[in-house]
Amino acid sequence: MPPPAAKKRAASLSPFLQVLSTRYHHPDYLGSDPLVEVRRFKSPVDREIAALFAALLAYGNVKQINASLRKLYDAMRGHPAPFVAGFDPARDPAALKGFKHRFTDSEDIACLCHLLAQALAKCATLENFFLQGYDPAEPDLVGAATRFMENLCSLEFAPRFSRDRMLRKTSFKHLMPRADKGSACKRVHLFLRWMIRPDDGIDLGLWHAIPASKLIMPVDTHILRIGRNLGILRRKTGSLAAAREITAMLALCDSADPVRFDFPLCRLGILQKCPTTSNLAACDVCELNSVCEKRRKLATTRNRLDAKSLMRRKSAK
Repeated sequence: MPPPAAKKRAASLSPFLQVLSTRYHHPDYLGSDPLVEVRRFKSPVDREIAALFAALLAYGNVKQINASLRKLYDAMRGHPAPFVAGFDPARDPAALKGFKHRFTDSEDIACLCHLLAQALAKCATLENFFLQGYDPAEPDLVGAATRFMENLCSLEFAPRFSRDRMLRKTSFKHLMPRADKGSACKRVHLFLRWMIRPDDGIDLGLWHAIPASKLIMPVDTHILRIGRNLGILRRKTGSLAAAREITAMLALCDSADPVRFDFPLCRLGILQKCPTTSNLAACDVCELNSVCEKRRKLATTRNRLDAKSLMRRKSAK
């Protein structure tokens, strides 16, 4: 049972979040998101595979991410699903040669393609493969997300790749995060949001067996900062605990679909509608100003300083 203060805060924020969602949860803003590249594919099977790579590579700035995705999809001959499903570890790594996104290299991508090819041969779709580790009795998808990665990494690495070496390789481990280690695992939960939420022009709605109420908020630096500004997140680091905390608060506004606020809240950060460098002048013209805890504190501090200054002037007369 959420505490009364949390319920009160959620009730005060709910109208603001609804307006924000109407304004920013719109295809006009897809250009600032990796989904713009995924939505170029018309086939659901291409979208499913493209979305996984887009989510796992969603670190760095959006311009860099989208440029890397275009290069990757071109290397996959413009159709990620058949490229991955038919991936030959002796033949196809050459097509990926030279690919690099920050510290993810072509070997990491090729190894993942090899694992995904086996998953698709076994289950036909990533949804079916994910459902092998899904337990409807669990309150969220943290356990299922962890088992998804574990099940992928339990597949055969040989003959081209060494299991021991790849699972020790820092860049490959980063590409395949586990959600049970205390990390927010933003990129995995981002992928699940895209798959499970309905196709509304933003999210893709490709998976239908899991309710949106099970989703966890993908917590990145934007959500961490804005969540704290709005008073719906107290933790200072992007941990699993922070992801669960903000999800629980947003569930008080929409219990069936709490993460539907992720895309619009992220736009405030990515587009600098909520400025990273906070000062009262910037905060006064920010869209959050009426509900922002940080602005309230800045205003309180200014009023206190103004009162002290007034007292000093009166004393000096």
